[in-house]
Amino acid sequence: MILAADDPGRPVGLVYRDDVVPDGPATHALIIGVGAYRSARFKRPLTTTTVSARALADWFVDGGELGFDNPDCPLASVALLLSEPTPENEARQATYGEGPVPRADFPNVQAAVRAWVERISSHKDNLAILYVASHGESFYGSTAFLLEDFDTDPLDVTAGMCEIEQLVGALENAVPIHQLLLFDCCRTPTDARLPLVGTFGTKIINLVRREDDHGENRKQSVITSTSLGEVAIGRTNKTTLFAEALMTALAGVAGERANAKWRVQPGNLADKIALLMSLQRVAGEKAQLPNSRLAGNFPITYPRDSRDVPVYISFDDPADWPDSIISVVVKPDLTTTIVGKENEAAFRLVRVPPSTDIAVTAKNGDLDFGVIEDKIVAPAYFMQFRKKPPPRAQVIGHLDPARSLAGRAEIVIGLVGAIDIEAGAVAEIVRRDEPTKNPKQITVPIRGTAAVDVGPGEHHVTLRTPDGRVETRDVSVAKDQIVEIKFAMPDAPQDWLKAAATSGAIRAGLGRDEPVVAVPPPPPPPEMPSPWRPSLGSRIKRQAIEALGRSRILRDLLTSTTGLELPAPALPSPDDGGFMDDRGRLKTSDRLPDPIFSNSAYHVDISLERRPPSGPMIETAEWEDDGRFVRLDFVEHAHFRFEGFQEAALSRPLFALVEGVGRRELAVIPSLGLYGAETQGKWRPYILADRLAPENEALSTVVVEDTVWGGLLGFLASRDMEASGMLLSSALGTAVVDAIREKLGNPLAAIAGALVAVASANPDLEQSWDPWLTNISDWFRGISDGPIILARRKLLRARNADEITIVRQLLFEGFNRGVPIYSLSAEWLARGLESLPGEDAELQSARVAARKLIGRIDVMQAFTVIRVEQ
Repeated sequence: MILAADDPGRPVGLVYRDDVVPDGPATHALIIGVGAYRSARFKRPLTTTTVSARALADWFVDGGELGFDNPDCPLASVALLLSEPTPENEARQATYGEGPVPRADFPNVQAAVRAWVERISSHKDNLAILYVASHGESFYGSTAFLLEDFDTDPLDVTAGMCEIEQLVGALENAVPIHQLLLFDCCRTPTDARLPLVGTFGTKIINLVRREDDHGENRKQSVITSTSLGEVAIGRTNKTTLFAEALMTALAGVAGERANAKWRVQPGNLADKIALLMSLQRVAGEKAQLPNSRLAGNFPITYPRDSRDVPVYISFDDPADWPDSIISVVVKPDLTTTIVGKENEAAFRLVRVPPSTDIAVTAKNGDLDFGVIEDKIVAPAYFMQFRKKPPPRAQVIGHLDPARSLAGRAEIVIGLVGAIDIEAGAVAEIVRRDEPTKNPKQITVPIRGTAAVDVGPGEHHVTLRTPDGRVETRDVSVAKDQIVEIKFAMPDAPQDWLKAAATSGAIRAGLGRDEPVVAVPPPPPPPEMPSPWRPSLGSRIKRQAIEALGRSRILRDLLTSTTGLELPAPALPSPDDGGFMDDRGRLKTSDRLPDPIFSNSAYHVDISLERRPPSGPMIETAEWEDDGRFVRLDFVEHAHFRFEGFQEAALSRPLFALVEGVGRRELAVIPSLGLYGAETQGKWRPYILADRLAPENEALSTVVVEDTVWGGLLGFLASRDMEASGMLLSSALGTAVVDAIREKLGNPLAAIAGALVAVASANPDLEQSWDPWLTNISDWFRGISDGPIILARRKLLRARNADEITIVRQLLFEGFNRGVPIYSLSAEWLARGLESLPGEDAELQSARVAARKLIGRIDVMQAFTVIRVEQ
């Protein structure tokens, strides 16, 4: 019921409470909308954030047939805080349900969050939902949402801002298993001049793991409205694009059949939010892409059956929408014509009854997009016209009817790509008429095919690829038919960037206002036997010749395009000491603009102290440079980079110091030594530097070419643990064991598998993985990831003080070994230390160092890349 104006819960934001909800699991929502700010920095208030917060509160409290409904976890409370703009810009209290709600300044938000945490902690199976809509800023890998009193303390530039990553980490120690955390704010770089240390903002809560915790994994799902470094779009006096997509998806578009009901779970919710938001682009506008980090599925709401099915008609390129003519024929005889207009979202929504046959044609001038015909089924249908439509499904054979009395069929899924990866993608196949009837999940190789037995009928195929894309296709298959459908990975901008493009390391595209340096690629390096160990003289000579050639190419290009005659680079004389200076750069009077170079390797401690290694070294060599991207490959001088049961420096990971375009970064070198070429997948790492990388993103990305593990590493970077877990369970289980069983195996691949197993709560964790987690930690004593992953596993299951003590010992073991190889391990180290009870000096010092480290790391990469001070 809506609370009375004088209810004692009103000061902490409570607007709705159901006191008759039984003692079992319940849903508790906290909604925060910040539109008015006290700081003069914000000249105009936000009108869209508080509208969105109110709309979501209404969806929970009084959404009618399209509102919240979860009989397994009924709504118990809704809290709301609003800083609404007023005509006079006065700090008036907003109202909801004829009672006041607190303004969203830091003291009020902190009190409301603490009260909400107390409510959600009443039962481990409660559903905790948090939604924040406000201004937001990012600082390298961290994002903070800004409250009403931000920028009002002259002695604290981060007062009134709250770091999302710290809050999410703290809530991992809250009681409820099921958490849905939604942040609807910009993530553009801050202009505050902050040091690369500490938390980005002020902590609202700081929870530690209770000694009597229930010991079950938190299925925490975090969805942000936009990608790191990007803006979040709103509409004046309307909801944000994200809020509209969120409530549309919750109301049924993200539904999936669960027995006789529709249900919405975090995985499909995130997919549908992204799909709905992509429709909102206008011609020439960059799509707002939400970002999600999901750690398991659970029912959020159960939408009711709708009389009509929404059909979204669009073009893959919104530039084709203006002046387009779309004819919609709803069979048998209802026809509608749609004319696309300038400056409007490039889609149209129509509604038809379920099982309706529909035919849609699209034209734009002389361009004919053809016709799409289909039978519309619930919960929603997305119809997109493309200049280059995907190849149609084809019948490629027939099964032997004598071997199937009930009748069966087969779907073959092909994935075209530039490189071979055995476990490259994950496909889900469901019947369109009966989605809950025996859905299938399979792994699909890149540059290969995978077959799945299905019943005759119409099927919906969803494919997830390691570059973060999700594609869908509908296919109809008759009894005894073998039907093939083909998907394709995106093209690489250069042949030597195939692995980077496949793993998502190549950004999808540049903004229209960003310059592109189109330098023809240099000739490919000569073929060399593997393993290649060039002499120092040959390496330097090759670098000098190639760098000189690229400089001439760029000079010729700039001369032809600008009309300016640029001087040729001057070749140094032998008396100058050779072609390279003491920093490994070509000695010329005219170097390539913004050179990228790296010729130093270090061991790195958590405190970021760098120490040159002793013993066999590894070197970096520039292999390719196209004017934007630079590929740095490694020249190994050790056969085994990591040997089991060794604590020597050789068994610790090395980091390359990469410099260029005004930045310095330490990028881990995930090399196995010369032995990497002998592993099953031919493990070959390199560093890719992007001169046009946004300031808030890393200059460097660590890429591994590997025909076995390349797909998993891509999914690990995007933190898609559902797809990663599927790859691990169905295709890579044996490969993991092979990778760690022998001391001459591939510990880096084994660690990637361990991260996914723990993060995805692999069903075989206890029986199959727990012994191997201990082995990884004990066998490879120079790698910090092992004890950190084992600590994470034990922390999630800890139920008493003794078990938490073991967690502390493991975390400090990992801390003392140095910076982890994988960014997720670095996250878990920081979160784990924050989760430990106690305030002793050793723990406090470790927390500060780990927080400082994670604040410098690009967490959207699989491997660790650290920004260092200039």
